[in-house]
Amino acid sequence: MPKKIVTADELIWLFHEKLAGSAFPNAKIAIIPIGDGNWSALTNATERRHYPDLAKTVARIEKQLRARFLLRED
Repeated sequence: MPKKIVTADELIWLFHEKLAGSAFPNAKIAIIPIGDGNWSALTNATERRHYPDLAKTVARIEKQLRARFLLRED
């Protein structure tokens, strides 16, 4: 199954949709390109210090979404 090409804004929206039912519904997420349509999700360092499980949750969601979506390079 080919991966769908989406924008960073769409990926951020998908992250917030998945985080809505968690302990981190308002976490700040940034999507950065890492080449060839690949991308990585970053979170605020202050939030990671206050919520140690946030990084694990974001990494889990990132793995799920990276399997399905490529970042559109503008």
